[in-house]
This record gives sequence, structure tokens and C-alpha cells, in this order.
Amino acid sequence: MYHRLLRRASVALGLALASIFVFAGPVLAVTKPRVLIVFLPAQAPAAGVAGLDQLGTPGSGNQLLGSFAARPGLGVGLMSATQGNYSPQQAMLDISQGSRISASNYDPQVPGSLELVVDGQGGRIAGWAAALARADGAPATIRPGLLASAIRAGVGYAGVSGASNIEAVGAADSRGLVAAVTLGSESTVAERALDLLARYPLVVTSLPAGLAGQNALNRLLASRGPDDLFVVAQSPPDAQVSQLLPIAVAGQGFAGRGLESRTTRRDGVVTAIDLLPTTLGHLGITVPEDVRGEPIVPGARMTAGGLIELRTRWDSIAPRRIPALLAMLMACAGLLLVLGLGGWHTHARQGLRICALAFFWLPGVVLAAAAIGPGSRIAEMGVIVALTFVLAAISDRLAPWPRGPLLPAGVALVAFTIDLALGSTLTTDSLLGSNPRAGVRFFGIGNELEPLLPGLALLAVAAALGGQGRSRRGAGAFALMGFVAAVVVGYGRLGADVGGVITACAGAAAATVLMLPGGVTRRAVAIACLVPFVGVALLALLDQTTGGNGHFSRSVLEVDGTSNLFDIFKRRGDMALRSAGRGLMPAVTVGAVLASAFAIRNRIWLYAPLRAPAWNAAMIGVLVAGVVGALTNDSGPILFVASVFLLVCITAYIQGNPALVPGSDGHPGEAADGGSSGISSTLNKPVTTAAQSAAQTP
Repeated sequence: MYHRLLRRASVALGLALASIFVFAGPVLAVTKPRVLIVFLPAQAPAAGVAGLDQLGTPGSGNQLLGSFAARPGLGVGLMSATQGNYSPQQAMLDISQGSRISASNYDPQVPGSLELVVDGQGGRIAGWAAALARADGAPATIRPGLLASAIRAGVGYAGVSGASNIEAVGAADSRGLVAAVTLGSESTVAERALDLLARYPLVVTSLPAGLAGQNALNRLLASRGPDDLFVVAQSPPDAQVSQLLPIAVAGQGFAGRGLESRTTRRDGVVTAIDLLPTTLGHLGITVPEDVRGEPIVPGARMTAGGLIELRTRWDSIAPRRIPALLAMLMACAGLLLVLGLGGWHTHARQGLRICALAFFWLPGVVLAAAAIGPGSRIAEMGVIVALTFVLAAISDRLAPWPRGPLLPAGVALVAFTIDLALGSTLTTDSLLGSNPRAGVRFFGIGNELEPLLPGLALLAVAAALGGQGRSRRGAGAFALMGFVAAVVVGYGRLGADVGGVITACAGAAAATVLMLPGGVTRRAVAIACLVPFVGVALLALLDQTTGGNGHFSRSVLEVDGTSNLFDIFKRRGDMALRSAGRGLMPAVTVGAVLASAFAIRNRIWLYAPLRAPAWNAAMIGVLVAGVVGALTNDSGPILFVASVFLLVCITAYIQGNPALVPGSDGHPGEAADGGSSGISSTLNKPVTTAAQSAAQTP
């Protein structure tokens, strides 16, 4: 009896276990992680969709962003589509490869036509061979189709018949093949996408515009399982300007949050190359080493209005730079004209000092303007001009010539350091920011600040040392300030610009050598030439030991092999050459060269009002920084031009010596009060004539 009961119990237990596996099988299959990437055109949906009031005009993407934010299950943000020149083909290629470089580094810069061709149950991308050849010629490791190639089961694509279906490029593998393709009517696209999702771990689909697309999106979101990750983004538009596209993610922890990634370090902003590591990470697939994107994760809560405001600000940065500079120059011209009516030596030299100090204040003031957020272009220019000239007048009175630059230089260095340490939000949003709209930098400093911050640091040292002679103490001051500037502009958690390290180290090394009491020697010059390399090595050590994860760490230190390292330096050289021949840059560069030559040729009378070793060292350091920066940075001559402009401002300030009197021909003479001229009244050091100072100054 006992054995019979035991057998019956065993049979019952076996049947129970079998039923569990039979019925649990479909459930287990459904809970496997899956990813659906959805593209939706930016077109105003039908009236009545909530959350779209006052969010922009149809086709701008703002209303699409509003529709994403109105859905409680989505986390929202903006996606940088490309780096540099934009094209929808490049945007989809970047998604497929997980890495990107500026379009100017490709040959040709814009990819050719890429079209989906249905081939049986799958498809292929016509023009793929040309895209591969273009990527192979790029000065970086670029692998189109890497996303689909990393998924063994393949990737499916669902689209609408008759549409461009450029989004299928994101589903193509390294051969340009799409594992499964289904094209049909707008009304069936959601069902066809879900059918593919039951067979493939990753599916890419493009929805129709308008109400049909919104309804299809609702159907897809309603079907999402607990382990599914759905990414919804605006279809790359057929445009010719850089794009920040609306994007949303439905997944665990994303509901109601903003999006972020380590690629941008900016709340609410991710990049197209972040989709690859996000997808593979969710599927449990190892991300290839060549990928430079970072996973998208839930961030701080973001609203559609806040994201639209951010995009509007980034769109306005580049168009406002030149008008703001022209407004400053016009204000200088007006001030000099008004003061000149009272006599050049009596009042206009004060105008020179104030104009120069206004430009010294400019970096700090644009940071304040970004914090104020004046709105319109006219309002922002008004704030910048008013603040710079008011602060210049105050600093000229509080710190008499030649101490004046201490205040604006010190404030700028401290303000930028603090903001960079806090995430560089104001730096990025300022008119001297890094132009994140173009997808180049989303944190740290940009090309304009790269020479200006180290230059202001050298200027601050010169103003602090005043008329002191050469000394080891003075040389040490330049060296220490150069080290601080290099850390600020180069460290991954601050400025994150390796080119800035080279620029800062070169300028500081030159100034340090000139301040040594022994003068310029071959040994000192040889050591100075090694300083930029030592600076880069120390930056690498600092980034690696502290997890700086800046542009340098991710693009240089993480490359696999010397060939990639060579490609990086080659890319910088190529980009510098291209930058030199772009737009008005050739003419501007020639003007900067002529200005430098004029200053060197006429240095005797031009700098006679202040022949102090520290100022000579600072000015030569600024010039060296500009030249070295232009030769080693991928932005090319813009660094040299910015350095020369700073030197022009320094020259104007020196010529603003209040002790100069009529009849001196620009040379120090007797002051109106009978005292010594030059810097003697301020620094208690006698000032000689131009010829004497030239003979005394090596």
C-alpha cells in the first residue's frame, strides 16, 4: 500500500512539474529582454492631443516633444543627431556604429544615397559599399552596422510602403543586410512591428506622421512587457542644419524622468551614438570596444518646456557671437570718440584702459549673462556691453594702472573653475561656450576659451608682479599659474580639453623661461619644449586615477593600438588645415599675422609705457600659446586669432598709461603733476625713455 501511494505521488509530482514547464514556457519567452526603436516624423498631430499648447510650430519637433512628455510612461530628452554637418543618412549611420566624428573628417563629408531594397524576407541597403569605404578612410575607427552585427539573432525592420525608410539603416549589419523587413500600410505598421518583436530581440520601425503615427505609438507602448525597452525618437528630418531631436524612453525607471548619458553629462541631452550601448546593454550583450557612446539612463525630471528652452538657447549661441563682438567694438569706438573730444592724452588714454578692461571682463560677463538668461539677442548684447564697461570703469578706479587686469582675470578664472566643477552648465550656455548644438562638446570649454583662460592667467601674474625684475620667484609664479590653468582647461572633470593643456603649458613655459634671472638659455628652452608633453602625461595620469572620463580619456587613452593613436593626431592636423581654409578664417588669420608682425616690428615705442619683464613674459607667453595651440589643436588658427586679439587688448591697456603727456610721442615723459611718468607712481620704479628701456631689456 505504501509503495503504491508513493508511486502515485511521484506521478502527480511529475505531471505538476511538466505542466509548470509547459505553461511557463511562453511566459519565459515573453520576459526575455527586447528593444524596440521607434522613429516618428515631426508633424503636428491632430487637435485634442494633450500637452501640446504653445510648444512650437508644426515640423519643429517641439510638438512631438510635447506629445512624448504628455505620456506618463516615458522619460524625455533631446538627442544630438550628428557631430558637425548634419544629414539624415549620417544620423542613422551613427546610430548603427555607436561612434562618430565631425563630418569634415569624412571624404566626402556627406554620405551618399542609402536606400532600403527588399530582398525576400529581408533587405539590403543600396549604397552601403560606398558608406563602408567612406568610413574606412576616416581618421578614426568607424564601423557602420556594428549594432546589428553584435546581435546574433539579427534585427528586424517594419516600415511604411512608399516612405523613404531611411531608418532601416539603423537595422543593417556590417554587410548592409537587414535580417527581416516588412513594409505595408500605415494602419498595420504597429502590428507588423510587434510581430517582428516576437521573433527578434531588436526591431527598428518608422511610423507615419500625424494622428496615424500617434495612434501606432500608443498601440506599441501599450504592448510593452516589463522587460522591454522602447526608444522613441523623431525621424531624422531632411534638413541641412544641426539637429537636436526629441527622444523618449519607456523602460524600468524612466517614467516621468529626463534622459542623460556620460557622453554629454547634461540633464535631458543624449546623442545618437548612445543608442547602441543602451540597446546592447539591455540585451545583455557586451559592448564592443570601438563604441564611444554611453548608455542612456534615467536622469533628473525634465519638462518639454525646459527642453525647448535649452534647445532654443543652444540654437542662439553661434548666431549671437559676432553681433556681440561688434557691439563691444562699437561701444569702444563711441567711448574713445567721446573722450577724445577732451584731448587724446588727457582723456582718451583712459578710454583705452577702459576698453581693454572691458574685453578682459568679457569672459566672466558672458558667464553671468548665461545665468541671467536675458532672452532676446538685443537684451543679451545690452547686458554684456553694459556690465563689461561698468565693471571696467570700476576696476580702473579700484586697481590703478597697471594693476587693473587683476580683477577681471581673477574673477574669470575663479568663476569658470567653479562652474566647470559644477558641470559647466553656464560655460556651455554662454556665448563663449563650446557650441553643443553642433554635437562637438556638451561639457568643458570650447575653442575660444582654450587660449583665453590661460592667457588671462598669465596676464593676472604680470599684473600682480608689476615692475619686478626677473627672479626665480616670478618664474615660479608663472609656472604655478600655468599648472593651475592646465588643470582647469584639461582635466576631465573640469575643462576636459587636452588641446588646452598643450596650449596652457606652452604659454606658461615660455613666460617662465623669460622670467628666469639667468635669462634665456638653450637648456631652459629645451626643458620648456618638453613641458607640454609632460603636461599631457600628467593629465592622462590624473584622468585615469580619478575617473575624469573627459574627451581625452575616451578618445585617446581608450583607443586600442598605436594606429588609432596616430589616426587621432592625423585627424587633428587634417582638421586644423581644413579650419584654416574655411569661410573668412584665411583673411582673419592673415590679419592676425600682420598685427603680430606690426607689434614685433614697433615694440620699442608700442610697449615703452610699460617695459616690465613680467609683462613682456606674459605677452610672449600668450603669443606662444596661440601659435602652439593652432598647430596642435584640431580647431586650427582660431586659437591663434583669439590669442592675438587678447594681445591687442593688452597693448591698448599698456598705451593707456595715465602718466603720458602731450609732446611725448608715445614715450614716457614728465607727468602733469611734475612726478615721474611711466609706472613709477604706481610701482615706485623709475621708467626710462624708449631707447633706454630697449637697451636695458634683453
